[in-house]
Amino acid sequence: VIDPALDNCMDAQPELSKDLIILFRERNGWCPYSQRVWLALEYKSVEYNTILIDNTGRKPSWYGGNTPSVVWPSSGQRQSESMDIIERLDVEYPGTRPLYPQDAKGKSEVKRFISAFGDTFPRMTRPSSRSAFLFQSNGMPVFKAEFEKTLEKTDLLLTEHKSGPFFLGDKFTAADIAWIPFLERYAYQLPILHIGLNPRDSMRWPNLAKWYDAIEQYDCM
Repeated sequence: VIDPALDNCMDAQPELSKDLIILFRERNGWCPYSQRVWLALEYKSVEYNTILIDNTGRKPSWYGGNTPSVVWPSSGQRQSESMDIIERLDVEYPGTRPLYPQDAKGKSEVKRFISAFGDTFPRMTRPSSRSAFLFQSNGMPVFKAEFEKTLEKTDLLLTEHKSGPFFLGDKFTAADIAWIPFLERYAYQLPILHIGLNPRDSMRWPNLAKWYDAIEQYDCM
């Protein structure tokens, strides 16, 4: 892991192995989109280098754009957008555990659950790193009822495949990775924002509660 702010490489990009994928992610570990790619790499046991980028301060002079992004060792090409990167990981590293089913129908299902993410969380809220989808764009709080709708929609999505606790039933996929950074935040933040609002309440949202349990117990190594 290289942190340009600490390693005296703000003006010249450090030399790293061209045989390993390079992950550029937000410096403090707050960015949920960086966390998606980070988690996918760990799940697939892909060896990689990390360069930490300070999105709220001074970026290295040689780095442009946002995080996350990666440089692929196969081509030297740099790519952004978390879910695009995750989908390509299956192509670049075919011998690792897949995050998308091989069949067209299964892959389409995973993509549908990923797309549903954008329609489920409260509208007109800020997808910021530390308080993703917690506050309106103008900084005002979100009503408890809006969060309850989000949890109800999520619980309903998790009923579609009854063979297991994940979005695609008994298969952990890219759909779960897409949701993990945001639902994990909600599990800790919503009970603080609103009394009696616990996403892990198995009486109100049983499928979501099972998903939380399964995610924490799942062997990702």
